[in-house]
Amino acid sequence: MTLNKENWNDLAEKEKHVILNGGTEYPFTGEFENHTSTGVYVCRQCEHPLYESSSKFRSGCGWPSFDDEIKG
Repeated sequence: MTLNKENWNDLAEKEKHVILNGGTEYPFTGEFENHTSTGVYVCRQCEHPLYESSSKFRSGCGWPSFDDEIKG
């Protein structure tokens, strides 16, 4: 997949902190911690697919956890 920076989505400050600066949210506070819908998790900035919901598991660490990524 070729990523075109011209088509990247604008990010909120909190998203920039995590995606661009390697930051993190406080444990157990993220919107996807208890998210159970089926589908694909994608990058907020470039919309590249990251994880399938079927690979998500409850680790108890306070952040969404996945045991497999989407290659590419």
